[in-house]
Amino acid sequence: MDSTHEKRVFFFLSAGWGPVVRTLPIMSRLRDHGVASSLAIAGTIGAELHAAGFDLIELSVPAFDVPASETRHWWSPYHHLAFHANDIDSLLAHAEAYRKPILDGAPAVVVTDLNPMAALAARSLQVPHITISQSLFLPGRKYDSSRWAMPCALGAINRILAHYGADLLGSAAHLELGDSTLLPSFPEFDPLQNAPPSLQYLGPILGNQLIPLRPSPDRPSAAKGLPEIFFYPGRPRDGSGPSGQALLNVGLPALSGINAAVTVATGGFEFELPQWARDRCRIVPWRVISAEYKPDLIIHHGGHGACLTAISAGIPSVVVPTHAEREYNASNLAALGCGAFVAIEEADVPRLRRAIETMLDNPACARTCAQWSETLAARGYGGADLAARMILHMV
Repeated sequence: MDSTHEKRVFFFLSAGWGPVVRTLPIMSRLRDHGVASSLAIAGTIGAELHAAGFDLIELSVPAFDVPASETRHWWSPYHHLAFHANDIDSLLAHAEAYRKPILDGAPAVVVTDLNPMAALAARSLQVPHITISQSLFLPGRKYDSSRWAMPCALGAINRILAHYGADLLGSAAHLELGDSTLLPSFPEFDPLQNAPPSLQYLGPILGNQLIPLRPSPDRPSAAKGLPEIFFYPGRPRDGSGPSGQALLNVGLPALSGINAAVTVATGGFEFELPQWARDRCRIVPWRVISAEYKPDLIIHHGGHGACLTAISAGIPSVVVPTHAEREYNASNLAALGCGAFVAIEEADVPRLRRAIETMLDNPACARTCAQWSETLAARGYGGADLAARMILHMV
């Protein structure tokens, strides 16, 4: 980690490409203003970013010791805090793993993206702190369901804060509120009631073109005139289990009965792919939705970024949300009229195939998606530029 810059911003991200997609454009704008950034993210994504020249924060985070049977339905990083609420030694070990690079690097601002342990470290050190979040995780979200109930992590949070002499919180959701809180979204998709004045909607931030995955050699499509379908299953495995692989296992057979040109993006991860799918589909690490490639339909796992990518591009979605947070996103997307979703428990091949066929033959949904795309463009949200300006104000 390079600490030679006087002004540096540290970004601590949660897992997956979603936080990276909305962070890299902000880092780029900060660099244009002479402010360097470093980021921390675990797993193979961190290795890819480091290889591409991004400055990676060195972390030595101990593993949370949790039986695999417990994590099957976990969808939030707050589940780990709740599970270890009475294990103060484990909690403090994790907090110290984040406090150390902040103390060593002395950043001007810490930005956390759905990373509660990093947020706790920032609060305990009382450093300038900005959060990037989603309405589901914030106080005052408009829609509710028992399936989206946040785990009871407040006890763990306040034990850590009390240990460091920091102010306690009234709810776990308040950990997602920093000195400023940024929502890379828009109110109809991420609705909140009585949002604090420190919260700012940025509009979608979609830095897909900045993802440093090596493109696969493209091959000409033999399916001229057929509808184009883009399939992104997410990661093969995440905190809730083999979610992406499960979606791929039902999605590929469903698509096999549809006359379309199909592109599958693996995110650079190693999926188990049958040979017939490799022969019939384009398998790529990454594909940027753009004027040059604008499919007729996107099938995806319901990630926040995937939903906003589809809405911003004006493309209908069929979503199979692979855990509760993604079901929240999928529900909000469907409420806008921008697609349909099939609950993961009901996602068999015939049902998913019917949903795909219905959406391909739904001009009303296509028109609604186009209208939302135009609306977002007309609103002129500040996006990454506005986020960078807000961060620079604190540097």
